[in-house]
Amino acid sequence: MRKWPAASCLALFALAAAFRFLALKNGFVNDHFVYISGGRQMLLGEWPTRDWIDPGLPLMFGASALAQRILGSTLFAEAMLVSIAFGLAAAFTVAAVRQLTGSTTLAILAALFEIAVFPRTYSYPKIVAYAFAFWLYGRYVARPDRSRLCAMAAGVAIAFMFRHDHGLFLGAGAVLTILLAREAAWKTSLREVAIFSACLVALVLPYLIYVQAYGGLWLYFRNGVEFSQREALRQWHVWPRVVGDERPLESAFVYELYLLPIIAVGMLLAARARANWRAVAARIAPVALVALLVDFSFIRDPLNTRLPDAIVPAVLLGAWLLWRAFSASRRRALAVPVAVVLTTVMGASVLAVGLTFEELDRAGLFGHAREIPHRFVERTSDLRSRFVDYQLPTPAARRLVPFFQYVDRCTSPQDRLLVGGFLVEVPFYAQRLFAGGQEYFGAYFGSAANEQFAFDRLERQTVPFAIIPSDDLAEFDSRFPLVAAYVHAHYSPLTEVPLNDEQTIHILVNRDTPATSRDPETGWPCFQPVS
Repeated sequence: MRKWPAASCLALFALAAAFRFLALKNGFVNDHFVYISGGRQMLLGEWPTRDWIDPGLPLMFGASALAQRILGSTLFAEAMLVSIAFGLAAAFTVAAVRQLTGSTTLAILAALFEIAVFPRTYSYPKIVAYAFAFWLYGRYVARPDRSRLCAMAAGVAIAFMFRHDHGLFLGAGAVLTILLAREAAWKTSLREVAIFSACLVALVLPYLIYVQAYGGLWLYFRNGVEFSQREALRQWHVWPRVVGDERPLESAFVYELYLLPIIAVGMLLAARARANWRAVAARIAPVALVALLVDFSFIRDPLNTRLPDAIVPAVLLGAWLLWRAFSASRRRALAVPVAVVLTTVMGASVLAVGLTFEELDRAGLFGHAREIPHRFVERTSDLRSRFVDYQLPTPAARRLVPFFQYVDRCTSPQDRLLVGGFLVEVPFYAQRLFAGGQEYFGAYFGSAANEQFAFDRLERQTVPFAIIPSDDLAEFDSRFPLVAAYVHAHYSPLTEVPLNDEQTIHILVNRDTPATSRDPETGWPCFQPVS
């Protein structure tokens, strides 16, 4: 019987990883290219904070860079990274739920809910880091020794390096775990919190020293706050109405996610007179705390892309509540039907939010089983190719393919592109570095210090082209006046690429860069001998 938990973890890992890989029929959305292009920039020797502005996501870029180093600078590398991450998330979720309930069946059910809700590819840290941390919480509660305390600190540090608020949320849960795990004096518990904090600081201190050396912690903190504030202004928390809404199950899921930790805390308070209350509270209260933090932070508009991010604490709490309903000695006749109904409703919401049947169809899993190996081969081939039409993330990327090919012929690999507007996929498909220390000159990082940072780099870099969408020109001029003045002084129009009746991409060429010849296909200037 001891083999079953390990086999369940392995099976859910394989299921989640395979599903996520096969579902990449249409590649990655352009938001994910923030990390893919950043990873490629690291691969070519430029590091976040030192060479370009990082809003506080260093391991997102580092993980992508490592995948590209191992598997090549194609989308296949990112596909493997994301697929493995979601697979690990499912496995850790199985392990964490078994710690809570002892039930392999509930553990598998929780992982299936997590897979079915289908988080966006760039959300993989919100799934795997939280599942891993909750598993580490459970290990510490089972045996609260120093090695497991430091392991918990390592899990929080990893989450912090993916995105700093993940570290804050999971760090709060870890502290609560420590305070509740021991039947000891408060001084002892506080000493354990101090040791945990020391381990955590020791793990993140090298990164903080690196940040201080290259730009300073204050500017880094300001950039992170600016990024968070603008994200919040653009997409704030919503409380949708359920009745009369076009997508009632999606709207209901918001309240379901909040209801689970509230019910769990209520049950803990109701049972506080029991002898084993502290042990149960040490396992449940930290997960409930983190659930409320991520619900308030992650649930934003548009809901269908944000709601799946809060799934991990929800499935852990939901599995525990189900286990409590079925193991109740009193009022079981009422508890079980209520639990089954609520689970069914939540399952329907998960399927609606995740568009699960559409994703299964996209993955080709409704066809004959013998065709699945062929789909793995087909997906691998597409992801390793550069310009597969249905893998390109935006109409802009499709329309710019001739420009990317021209860049191949007429520039060197060391040349850069200045990108205005949210065209984060452009440096990756052009296979060139982005310029000015910013992936794109959009709504973020327009402070005087960041502008000077960008301007100083532009003056030192070879940047033959600037690419700016027409609907971002005004914001580019207003938010980045120093950089915009530099562009207007040194660049001239090369061509315009129409996207639709209202939007055009302006491609500008640096008139101070001497051309060596003319491209025979376009007549545009070449800055190296045509290959």
